[in-house]
Amino acid sequence: MPAHLLADRQFVTACADRKIGTVFHLAKIRAGIYPAQIARLTGLQTSRVTEYVTSGRVATSMDVCERVADGLGIPGRMLGLADRPWETPATPASYQSAAIPETWEILDMLTRSTASDATLLHLESAVAESAFRYPVTSPAASVPLMQRQLAAVHELLSRPQALGARRRCVRILTVLSGLLGLAYHDCGDRSRSDATFHMGQVAAEESETAELTAWLLTMQSIVDYTAGRTEQAAGLLGQADVLAAGASPRRRAWIAANLGRSLAATGQHRSALATLDRSAELLELAPVEPLGGLDFFTRPRLDGITGESHALLGHHDVAADLLTTALERRDQADVKGLALLTFDLAECRIGQGDVASACSLAHSALDIAGGSIIQPLVARARAFQASLGPWRASGPVRELSARVRESEHQLVRT
Repeated sequence: MPAHLLADRQFVTACADRKIGTVFHLAKIRAGIYPAQIARLTGLQTSRVTEYVTSGRVATSMDVCERVADGLGIPGRMLGLADRPWETPATPASYQSAAIPETWEILDMLTRSTASDATLLHLESAVAESAFRYPVTSPAASVPLMQRQLAAVHELLSRPQALGARRRCVRILTVLSGLLGLAYHDCGDRSRSDATFHMGQVAAEESETAELTAWLLTMQSIVDYTAGRTEQAAGLLGQADVLAAGASPRRRAWIAANLGRSLAATGQHRSALATLDRSAELLELAPVEPLGGLDFFTRPRLDGITGESHALLGHHDVAADLLTTALERRDQADVKGLALLTFDLAECRIGQGDVASACSLAHSALDIAGGSIIQPLVARARAFQASLGPWRASGPVRELSARVRESEHQLVRT
């Protein structure tokens, strides 16, 4: 539960009086937590949550109060309960814990002239882990760590380095530029995103590594695509596709899938489908090995991109089947990806003439995102709302429109 709501006088009073219906209502209108999400978090039936809201009943069951406290993160004392197991003692405001150094920081202190192989190896590993975990991590959590890694690279590059060490630093800088450029975009900060990608382009040129340049261009294309600049995205991906000729099959499949989607968005039907088929063929060639670092592309991700592409081409039935499969198989920790796929499926339902189901799926998408509302998701919600224009006077569409407006105020910032 957001800190501002826990401090709200009306919310505090409702908790003290155990007016659970009022608690749920305030969670909805002030934190964007809707009944379906409340039900999922607390283990209560959605119908029961709705009943509490509409009836204004006071909770008399200790079990219900405990479920509400634990599910919504409300301190036990606010509901007249003992401190919950997940609560931790408050830290004095004057106390600041010392930053725990990373292994690469300690190793660098031991070899303070040119960066040692051990220092760079550990830093490369840390950045690769940041890249691999980005899809399942909120920008609010990932950006500070990547900024710290960027500061380390800056410090290393400011010192005289052996040629091999400098090249490795520049490659790390290229990767961090792609990750942070995407993260700043997710947080709605276009100027920092553009500047960071430009830094990455300069670093990529110095690195003289074609496949890494292809990776950076693909990351930048994702920003352009989700911002609606589909032709610009297609141009970047065309360059990336050529540069990636010597890359691993998995990375080439990822680049081709994104290219196919951008071609679909620009109306190039035949080229889009052929490129998506090529992506599937490349993915079949990828060795079965533990995923990690920059190579994370899997079949569920391909199904999701292919499903979205078919939706863009108007193949709503095919798209719906692919998207349903992708949602079932996607990593459930990837809430950002799951939310966007759910919006894609909702768009298919409009194409199939089921507006009520489309609105329900859109609510589910925002429920899934929870506290990870990012700029691409806000843009997707707005685009979906625009698709509902012919039905804007209906109750479900009006309710969804209000929810979309609320989501714009919940955008994750860094």
